[in-house]
Amino acid sequence: MDYQPQNPQGGYNGGCNPYPYGMPAQPIPTKPKGFGMATASMVLGIITLSSLLLLRISIPFLLSGIGIILAILSRGGEKKMLGRAKAGIICCITGLCVDVVLCVFSVWLVFALPKVAPSLVDEVNKVCEEQYGISYDEMMEEIYDLWNMDETSFE
Repeated sequence: MDYQPQNPQGGYNGGCNPYPYGMPAQPIPTKPKGFGMATASMVLGIITLSSLLLLRISIPFLLSGIGIILAILSRGGEKKMLGRAKAGIICCITGLCVDVVLCVFSVWLVFALPKVAPSLVDEVNKVCEEQYGISYDEMMEEIYDLWNMDETSFE
């Protein structure tokens, strides 16, 4: 603003500066309650989804459980969840569901392998004999024998 005779202070409202000592202090923005827990939930959800690539069972179960709890706790007494908490709970639930599906599929594959891919059973037998000293077929026979023994012991 230029100095003009009609406005000697170069201020507002016809020469009257409403802030004689400069601009007023701006309020410091505060983070909402539960912001840290919501962020932690989102980070755990992302780690859960990325840990599915490792094909480990315990990591996604543990991290997604903690992430879901943190997302719920971050809400506090309020009605709405923060955006980060929503993202965290969505990632954690998705990771948990995908991990459960992988676990169920793995168990199904172990028991259905001879029926699904008989040619693959020979390869699995070779690998099992090299690694464990016992073939896949022998392992499955022992498992079936244990189940049959448990059924007869209860009668």
